Amino acid sequence: MNRTVLATLAVIALSGCTTRDSAMTNTPPALSADDESALRALVNGFANAWNQHDMNAMHELDTEDVEWINVVGHYWRGKVNVYKGHTAIHNGMSAGTSMSVESATIRSIAPSVAIAVATMHFGASPDPRYAWAVGAKTRGSFTMVKRNGIWKIAHFQNTVIDPKAENQDATKWEGPGYPLPRDR
Repeated sequence: MNRTVLATLAVIALSGCTTRDSAMTNTPPALSADDESALRALVNGFANAWNQHDMNAMHELDTEDVEWINVVGHYWRGKVNVYKGHTAIHNGMSAGTSMSVESATIRSIAPSVAIAVATMHFGASPDPRYAWAVGAKTRGSFTMVKRNGIWKIAHFQNTVIDPKAENQDATKWEGPGYPLPRDR
């Protein structure tokens, strides 16, 4: 081959290596008002189903392939297992408990995929056999997907907020290391 053809082929080949994938450089699409409303309803629907101890309603909110990590680190995969886990705790330590959503931030991360981070309060178990199941403030992360026009929970992870550390956010520190307690 002559040099012109080789140079042309090299330019064509290299241009594919240097162009940016538009999906990686564009910001995720903004949520429509209807989508944001549906996503907030999904987070609140979880709370309402919890308060009614209605496992059927709770898991109608999930995809079939949902994954769930609860506050003690149990990792449940699939709607059947998540349903089974929640049914067990609602027949025991969580029977009679309530929860509320204090706040939720919601954003799109890709078309038909959104994240909600919710601050929630779970009440203590009223059953003396579960005195160790105390109330907790938690932060839950919902990954939600829109399938066939309907938003569902595809993944959930919940973390108890440590009240001693809640106001010691490392992103707000002014110096290196963990700040000393104020009373020292």
